[in-house]
Amino acid sequence: MFSAKTNSLHLTKVTGPGDRLEGPVDLAAWSRLAAATAEVKSVQADLDLQRNGSVVLADGFIEVSGQIRCERCLGNMPLSLKVPVHSGLAETEEMVSTLDPDLDIVLADRGVVALQVWLEDEVLLALPMIPRCAEWQSGTCPVSGLEAFIIVD
Repeated sequence: MFSAKTNSLHLTKVTGPGDRLEGPVDLAAWSRLAAATAEVKSVQADLDLQRNGSVVLADGFIEVSGQIRCERCLGNMPLSLKVPVHSGLAETEEMVSTLDPDLDIVLADRGVVALQVWLEDEVLLALPMIPRCAEWQSGTCPVSGLEAFIIVD
């Protein structure tokens, strides 16, 4: 088992079936997610790792809970994501795309993946582009409790 709190994942240490990357991540290293959300309560990784030649396959989920700012009422709303991960980790893009063109490619510089950067990238890509709580025209937001008015031209 590999801890999701470590800073790097050495591909040579992934040996066979049954290897896993799991547990809470190092939130102190996730400054980009902290800037994109109102609050991050927890981030848990649960990934199966399997070696296929020089490529490590990573399949599973990253679960995120916290709060994000609604772009409609400007209040905070709950954030709960289960981000699917289906990636190939290798030193070159060709190694991964030759194995399976549907895999997300994660490059490993000299066989080492910057683990916190990769996992944070996966979560950032899964965030909604324009977060919005419930649809309404005006009045009190049912999620944040803030008073909001939509101006129609």
